[in-house]
Amino acid sequence: MRLPTESGPWVVLDEVDSTQEFAKRSLSGDGQPPGVVFAHHQTEGRGRFGRTWVSERGGSLTFSMVFGAYADHPKPWLVGMAVAVAAAGVLHVQIRWPNDLAIERRKVGGILTELCRDRHRRQVPVVGVGVNLTQTEFPEEIAETATSLAMHRHGPFDAEALARKIVARLEDLPEPDDWKALEPIWEMFDDTPGKQYRLPDGTFGTAIGIGPDGSLLCSVDGETRTVLAAEALFGRL
Repeated sequence: MRLPTESGPWVVLDEVDSTQEFAKRSLSGDGQPPGVVFAHHQTEGRGRFGRTWVSERGGSLTFSMVFGAYADHPKPWLVGMAVAVAAAGVLHVQIRWPNDLAIERRKVGGILTELCRDRHRRQVPVVGVGVNLTQTEFPEEIAETATSLAMHRHGPFDAEALARKIVARLEDLPEPDDWKALEPIWEMFDDTPGKQYRLPDGTFGTAIGIGPDGSLLCSVDGETRTVLAAEALFGRL
């Protein structure tokens, strides 16, 4: 898989509102956009559907990757799912479809994949990674479902070093053109089966596994349903 640093530099920021927003602003500007935006602290981090990503200075891994080599990619969700595989391998955690990183069924991090237009009007995948490193307390609404690396293993945890390892691991992955190439690696870390999902129509289903093109297969009242990864990440393309 091609690295984000092929098309732009590695940028390190002490503090930023959001590495995703910084990357998006850079893409639409006149200068060369970054390949990686790493921040020691972000003040307005977010996840999918505009959810707030809570982080503490020095306690989180937060960075975004601009995949200029995959502009206008026909299956951009596979780029984000490949990043999830790379992160799981480096951090020794599991993956839950389509973008959660987990330890013992609790969320330790997430992958946010967005399509952002550059100044040439191309749709560029921008993939953010957020991981709880040393937090031991979380807001009440997520206290029962969130965790951190420090709550399960000994540190220290060097955020920038981990980010660089995740980016380097991408080079060992197949091109994100076909789910069949990524599937056997994903399965090594998969913790999706059995998880409850709220489907686009409001019903709830129990995950069975991952189907063609990275879609979710789930059971709803004994009937097998399919949820497309593209719709889960981007809405309808």
